[in-house]
Amino acid sequence: MKAKMKCSSCGAEMENLNMTWGKKYWFFVIPIMLLGFFPLAKMTFFKGDPTKDMTISDIKSDTDGSTIEITGLITNSGRHEWTSVTVEVEFFDKSGNFLDEQSEYLRSSIKPDAEEHFKVSITGADKRLSEEGVDLRVKIAGGHTSPF
Repeated sequence: MKAKMKCSSCGAEMENLNMTWGKKYWFFVIPIMLLGFFPLAKMTFFKGDPTKDMTISDIKSDTDGSTIEITGLITNSGRHEWTSVTVEVEFFDKSGNFLDEQSEYLRSSIKPDAEEHFKVSITGADKRLSEEGVDLRVKIAGGHTSPF
């Protein structure tokens, strides 16, 4: 038994139903699909790396009672404009054991070939963080850039 369909307009039975698209359709659809794929590929593969584009220099640490302030300068040597850059400060003791960490978001954007100062404040800090011989490591932990 073969399945048959009826035309909803005239009621005629259809024995063969062909569901193929012609070449004209593909010449129209494929360019539209490629135009949609390009931004997706650019967002996924060509978005840049904040740790490679930006460097930190001029790091200074000041302690005032239980408050520690770390300041420095971020230089964007890449070709992307970075926003919501995260600066992370890690503390290690003389033996190299991890003590604590603190991170801070920069609210301003950093354009290519530009510099931006930052400050990470730790209030109510543990006394071990301000002892002699504590190793302070400051790094870029993340950031966002527009793919376009």
